[in-house]
Amino acid sequence: MKYLGVIVFFLVSFNAESRLNDVRNQFPNIVSLEQAEKFMTNLEGDNSAEAQGYYAAMVLMKSRFAKNPFSKFKYFKQGKKQLDKTILENPSIVEVRYIRFLMQKQIPDFLGYNKHLEEDFKIISNNLLGLNLSESFKTRMLKTMLLVDNLSEIEKNKINQMLNEL
Repeated sequence: MKYLGVIVFFLVSFNAESRLNDVRNQFPNIVSLEQAEKFMTNLEGDNSAEAQGYYAAMVLMKSRFAKNPFSKFKYFKQGKKQLDKTILENPSIVEVRYIRFLMQKQIPDFLGYNKHLEEDFKIISNNLLGLNLSESFKTRMLKTMLLVDNLSEIEKNKINQMLNEL
């Protein structure tokens, strides 16, 4: 009977990891409110910092696709609060810093959510290569960062340098 419990534990863990990987892979390509909500549903029940970070990013993305300006602002405030809370509780999780870096680079400046760009970039660039993540995922993260508008030349050069080191 105890083996059944171990098997169930591994199956549940594998399923949660699989759903997180699905969101990781699709994260930069979300193009609708419905798609963001689908991924939010997939992440429910996963309490990892990474899942919480992507969940917050989905809330922020909902602000992009919502038509009502009050809903847009509500989603923005909710996503920002959730993402900052996740980072406050898990400051060394580089993947969550990566999520916030991408979000802050894409959110209009007038919303004032761009105070952590330098700090997040520094943590990403100092730690990403040493993380226990697949090389393909690290490459995808860096290539996604290169797609962001308004990267400085220093940021582009550092990202390209890291890509060459992989």
